[in-house]
This record gives sequence, structure tokens and C-alpha cells, in this order.
Amino acid sequence: MSLYDQINEEVILMDAGEQKWIGQDLPLESMVAVELLLQDMQEDKIIKIRRKNHEKSTGLKQIDRILIEKL
Repeated sequence: MSLYDQINEEVILMDAGEQKWIGQDLPLESMVAVELLLQDMQEDKIIKIRRKNHEKSTGLKQIDRILIEKL
């Protein structure tokens, strides 16, 4: 199962109004694609992105997890 399918399945299983962090156990390199996927889902009114957490370990301030809410 691809990363996109896993995230999509997680979102489908969420209840409306439920919030969840996406990306805690994913490598930073994958988070760029995950962020784009979640932005597409937000544009399609499936979720709302509530917060983006930026890592502090590399100094690059890359997004390492994203809080979403199912609509």
C-alpha cells in the first residue's frame, strides 16, 4: 500500500470533526509530498489543515507533521 493510500485511508476512517496529526513517523523527505496531498484534500473540502509543525533539528524548519480536521 502506498503512502498516499495509507493517508487517504486514515482520513476516510476519521469521524467528522475529529482531528489527527499526520506525519509523526514519516521521514522529512516524504512530508513535502504529504503536504501537497493534504492541501489537495483541503481544496476538495475533505479536511481542513489546522496547523503545520516545523522541525527544529536540522535548522531548515521543514514541516514534520500536520494537524488536520475531517470535515
